[in-house]
Amino acid sequence: MDSTDGRVFEDFVPPHTMVREPATHTLTVDLSAAGAGYRKEHIRVQMVHSHRRLVVRGERPVAGNRWSRFRLELRVPDGCDAKAIHARFENGVVRVTMPGVAPEPVQVETGLSPQAKTAAAPSAAQDQKEAAAAQQQDGDRAARGGGVEDEAEKKDEAAAAAQKQEMRQRPVSSPKDGGHDPDDAQGGGAGEVTAASPPRQGFGFLHDRRRKMATTVLSVVLVLISLGIYVKYSLWP
Repeated sequence: MDSTDGRVFEDFVPPHTMVREPATHTLTVDLSAAGAGYRKEHIRVQMVHSHRRLVVRGERPVAGNRWSRFRLELRVPDGCDAKAIHARFENGVVRVTMPGVAPEPVQVETGLSPQAKTAAAPSAAQDQKEAAAAQQQDGDRAARGGGVEDEAEKKDEAAAAAQKQEMRQRPVSSPKDGGHDPDDAQGGGAGEVTAASPPRQGFGFLHDRRRKMATTVLSVVLVLISLGIYVKYSLWP
């Protein structure tokens, strides 16, 4: 029993229990057995963050200068969120709820470990540089190849045009001049001699064939006449 400011306090320790659960801890203080009269305004719940201590206390007048009071001080269990602690008073029972700290989301990384990623980073950068250089070389090669092909096509076209122009300007030889170029007729150089035209060769071939055929027919006729004369004079003397 203690006396302060003319008041006489009767201290007591109310029954209390701590229910420990994986996610939440609950402190229950039963004041119903201490006699009727404790109300919500008679009770204080405080949190001492520096020491992670929970204090539940209360006091109420009994009669005259007599007062009833209690004080509980408990350590907050590890894993509880001290900022989320809340209390309620109902039917003479104080319930203090101490929620657990929400676990931080675990980031699951697939692939290489940090050491492997650190070791592979220079290799990946080198591969990218080599790929870019190869692509640049392919582009330059394609550009150079296109220029060579264009230049070759231009040369071929120029040669064909020159050949056509030369053929237009060059006179065509005829049978009258013996198949020779005008330059050869003048004797000014070693001109190119053209062969006889095909129509002249065909005409000569037909002429010779007709001559041979006429000779053959004449010979056959003579043989038949001689044979007839021979038979006539041989059968009838």
